[in-house]
Amino acid sequence: MNTKRILFGLATVLVLMAAACTPNTAEDDQVYEQGVDKSKVIIHKSD
Repeated sequence: MNTKRILFGLATVLVLMAAACTPNTAEDDQVYEQGVDKSKVIIHKSD
């Protein structure tokens, strides 16, 4: 039982480390840096 907890803990740490270490390229950030042209946004007012 204690061995299962240790293995589960190690597996959890490895999964979290793998998810945190995924490459984040500048190409992904360009989408967020473009921004939004506020003149093209349509706001519908509800009654």
